[in-house]
Amino acid sequence: MSMSKWKLQVLVVLSYLTWTISIIIGLIGYILHWFIFDLFSRKKPKCKWTISDSEDEYYAIIIGARFSGLGMGIKLKEMNMNKFLILERHSHVGVDIPSNLYSYSFEINPQWSHQYSRQNELAEYLEACTDKYHIRSHIQFNTTVIQCNWIDERQLWQVTTNDKKLYYGRYLIGAYGLLSNASYPKDIEGLESFQGEMCHTAEWNDKINFQGKRIAVIGTGSSAIQCIPELHKNYNISHLYVFQRTPPWVTYSKNRTLTQLEKKLFTFIPCIQKFLRACTYWRLESTVLSFVYRLPIRFIAQKLVRYLFFYQVKDPMLREKLMPKSDFGCKRILLSNDWYSTIQQSNVNLITNRIKQIKSNSIVTYDGNEYEIDIIIWATGYNVHSVHIPMFGIQSQSLEKQWSQTVQAYRGITVPNFPNMFLLLGPNTGLGHNSVVVMIEAQLKYIMEALIYMQENGIRAMTVKENIANKFNKEIQLKLKKSVCQVGGCHSWYQDSKGNNTTIWPGFTWTYDLLLRNFDYQNYDMISTI
Repeated sequence: MSMSKWKLQVLVVLSYLTWTISIIIGLIGYILHWFIFDLFSRKKPKCKWTISDSEDEYYAIIIGARFSGLGMGIKLKEMNMNKFLILERHSHVGVDIPSNLYSYSFEINPQWSHQYSRQNELAEYLEACTDKYHIRSHIQFNTTVIQCNWIDERQLWQVTTNDKKLYYGRYLIGAYGLLSNASYPKDIEGLESFQGEMCHTAEWNDKINFQGKRIAVIGTGSSAIQCIPELHKNYNISHLYVFQRTPPWVTYSKNRTLTQLEKKLFTFIPCIQKFLRACTYWRLESTVLSFVYRLPIRFIAQKLVRYLFFYQVKDPMLREKLMPKSDFGCKRILLSNDWYSTIQQSNVNLITNRIKQIKSNSIVTYDGNEYEIDIIIWATGYNVHSVHIPMFGIQSQSLEKQWSQTVQAYRGITVPNFPNMFLLLGPNTGLGHNSVVVMIEAQLKYIMEALIYMQENGIRAMTVKENIANKFNKEIQLKLKKSVCQVGGCHSWYQDSKGNNTTIWPGFTWTYDLLLRNFDYQNYDMISTI
């Protein structure tokens, strides 16, 4: 691909102009948002909670101890509600979003090492939040929830765990999110016959020794883009085979180490970090104009990314394999500075033929080639279109059956026939352009508003009206129909088998935040009183 110098310069100038305008608009919006909602916002209401004296009955049971689950616990404690339980299947609380944004707005961290911090640093941040807000005593680790039942007679949720224990709670908070269950291909024979070591990027095994091994990474999505360069850089591997179905759009990550001066400024003058956080947020938010509303500015970015791609990848045959066939933004755009350089190393093979079979120590593709392998790493994403935990609502109605046609929830939070159940990062509240923590915090405020409303009005149980939920989700799908992820020439994990996009929010995050500012009690049916 040839591009004259002046054309490239025009593209760069247009890109920076677009970002500058979006940041200016964003800052104006930020000031107005603060002026309207924060300066004149009402004080936090004080609520006297009605709690059962029964030892086995909790006010709320939260499933999951990540950003959303911990955030829910923090908000409950802020309102002096301490009788809640968090069930976490892992032994600890546990990226390509800037660190300034991948943190709670009420707990900004001035000590990030990089603009895009690594997973272990984000984990340390969550651990610190857990201790600072005294949440750890509420968490039960190594506990997997296997079933949830609404008990009509008691108007409570019964939660069953892997050790056969039963827990009861007035409210059930599903904080396991979209990306919690690892997905494995169902069209490959012989997975169980492999005698080497295997792990999924979502369930990483630190005990695997990669030194001198022949490694197969299956998939080229977000987790693969992150782990492949790290494996090649940190281990003296014998050979790395990368099995790709669809090439992703990969763009340059402007990551850098934050200086000690910056850290000191963030520590002693927090408003500087808040200002940079706002700039980052609005710059990312502006991309919605391209991907949801499909404005022409998307093609500026696409041309720049194509230019960088052709500059980095010289081999025409490899270019053909790596060049995405779909529109820019149809699938998640990935950030990496060393993906293309790694894939061109002499001991790395990119294989685009589909896998037919896995044998005891090899992988066979449909073209008849066989590759001897010691370790398989599955980078095949998550199962986002099914019920993670068997759940049964009013009169034992199954959530799996209710969602058999499509996965949906009102505002991504509540589901008809499932009283007092709230989802965090539920259907259609995922993002492809910004930090999901923004969505989580909006949902936390909405849920707390709902709990306070129910307490103040003597309501024990309520559920969203079915016609309201259906209308909301119909509107969501109509908005998504014209987005690039629906018409950009790809089928991504955003979509279910019928082509419905049940994952992504179709618009700006600030509009979602405004939508959830007040609890809309009129759209719910009261089932029982206290």
